[in-house]
Amino acid sequence: MASAGLLARGVRAEEALPIPPAGPFLSAEKTKRFLMGREIAPTDIWFFRTEGKLPVLRAKQGQEYRLRFNNKLEEEIWLHLFGVRGGYEMMTVPVQPGDANATDIVFTPPDAGTFWFGPLVNASRQRDMGLSGMLIVEEANPPVAFADVPLIFDDWILDDQGKMDQSFGNLEAAIGRGRPGNWFTVNGTYRPQYAVERSKPTRLRLLNVCNSRTLTLQLRNVDVLIIAEDGQPVTPRPPGLDPLTLAPGQRLDMLVVTILDQAIISLDLGQDVVEAVYLMGQGEAGAALQDDFRLPDNPLPAVPAGEPRVVPLLLAGGENGGLKSARVGELTLELRQLLEKGLAWSMNGVAGLGGPFIFEARKGEAIALDVQNTTAFPQPLNIHGHVWKVVERDGQPVEGEGWGDTAVIPEKSRAKLLLVADNPGPWAIQSLIAERSDAGLIGAFRVAEA
Repeated sequence: MASAGLLARGVRAEEALPIPPAGPFLSAEKTKRFLMGREIAPTDIWFFRTEGKLPVLRAKQGQEYRLRFNNKLEEEIWLHLFGVRGGYEMMTVPVQPGDANATDIVFTPPDAGTFWFGPLVNASRQRDMGLSGMLIVEEANPPVAFADVPLIFDDWILDDQGKMDQSFGNLEAAIGRGRPGNWFTVNGTYRPQYAVERSKPTRLRLLNVCNSRTLTLQLRNVDVLIIAEDGQPVTPRPPGLDPLTLAPGQRLDMLVVTILDQAIISLDLGQDVVEAVYLMGQGEAGAALQDDFRLPDNPLPAVPAGEPRVVPLLLAGGENGGLKSARVGELTLELRQLLEKGLAWSMNGVAGLGGPFIFEARKGEAIALDVQNTTAFPQPLNIHGHVWKVVERDGQPVEGEGWGDTAVIPEKSRAKLLLVADNPGPWAIQSLIAERSDAGLIGAFRVAEA
């Protein structure tokens, strides 16, 4: 079964080496949060507690990182580290509830950048309840000393008394646009304010953890340079005139160049613009960065010479998506039977994990995924344990596209994604729309050691 290898083990606390009390920890807990401000009753949510105020973890590039995760909820959590190219045993770790099941996650991140963590399965419920966080991997040799401002954007479905809608697993949401919220927070707070000291370089790390909503951002009273996308450095550039968008799971690192006393990051909702977070400029400007400033590149694998092996990847399902049947494990089910099981999407005719692998590759092999999106929706796809880049759209070559772990395939279109299968083990390719992944839009591939 393709899914069997995805059940990573982790190290139980009683088997692990002791961790100093000050060491990194993570726990999934219940709490109440004033998502709508202090004037409205607090909302019951789930959240990831860390040693800081925010669900943010910090590691160092090239150094071993040891994290103890404790699940204090009443259901299993499959914790996944999105975008991190670590060993497969530690990138997805299923953890049962209870202190006795606390698990050590140990890995050495090869890449510096902004990554994130959250549930892999039952994500439509667990992510919407608030289980998501940011993983910052600092550069081994940072070019400058940054002041970091993590900004985790989320939306929620709330009534006017702050109560969260509980219609998780709704089939209509699964076959459609998911569960877009009607209320927005940054770092779990309504319209927070953060100080930005002009005397030192400030790095804004943006992350979209919404279940299904792609965010379109507007910046006012601040000039920035985009310096990294989805954890990978890019040549610094201003945002330009194109809309600044973040699909679910995508990240964007921006360096503040100049800022007025109050800058605003707003969400463009089409018929409305909502102010989301305020950045308060303080102090006098410090020394300017060098004109050739750029983050150091991560040690990505070299693309081998020759033509990559082309592998088809057909996305089907959802509303008006043409899905008639799909394989589930060893069975082939008609659409009605799929819907009865809460499944509505497929990759290469397979709904969810448990069927055959999308492909198997030898270590170091170049693969060109020929993705055909037959569905009526744009599909943000995430690859585990690797990076890829778009090299072709609808038959036309694409030049200059950067590497990353997430690619958005527009509706009724085709794209070719290049990757080097350099990280051994079983891995997943999944939709980052939580409802779609839970409803079948996730598959697996395997990379052999030799």
